[in-house]
Amino acid sequence: MKNTTTRFQAIAALVALIAFPSAAATTGSIAISGSVPAIIEITVTSESVAQNLPLTQTVSDLKVATVVERSNKKAGYTVVLESANATAAGSSSASLKSTETNDVLPYSIKYDGNAVSLSGGSAVVSDASAKTAASGVSKALTVSFNGADNFLDESTYSDTMTLTIIAK
Repeated sequence: MKNTTTRFQAIAALVALIAFPSAAATTGSIAISGSVPAIIEITVTSESVAQNLPLTQTVSDLKVATVVERSNKKAGYTVVLESANATAAGSSSASLKSTETNDVLPYSIKYDGNAVSLSGGSAVVSDASAKTAASGVSKALTVSFNGADNFLDESTYSDTMTLTIIAK
């Protein structure tokens, strides 16, 4: 009986192969995908004069840095500039402050040729409503001050400007 069952199973398998031939596909597909990460970056390259400002002279639109804004955010981005001295003073005026005395030299800022108006030490200097080119957007950061008419204390004067890029 075991032999009959085995034969029956073999015959059934053979009939299944003949009755239902395997079908070869005539088409095929594969799904492919990928993703692009968000790019939101700012590069600040200072000029050598930024560390050795001619504080006894009057200068106008002295380029102290080149800023490159780069973003692939479709909705755009903003860039905020903050002056450490103006923020500490809660002021709308940027100033170079003595590291040893309380003497200050007020200065004005332009970003990409536009005057910067600080409020509480910071200001929005870029408000883009789209992404940049792949290489980014290059902008000049300049300062102006009247060092010739200010009789400053002997000292080292400084301020720190921080630029922050924020995705929309």
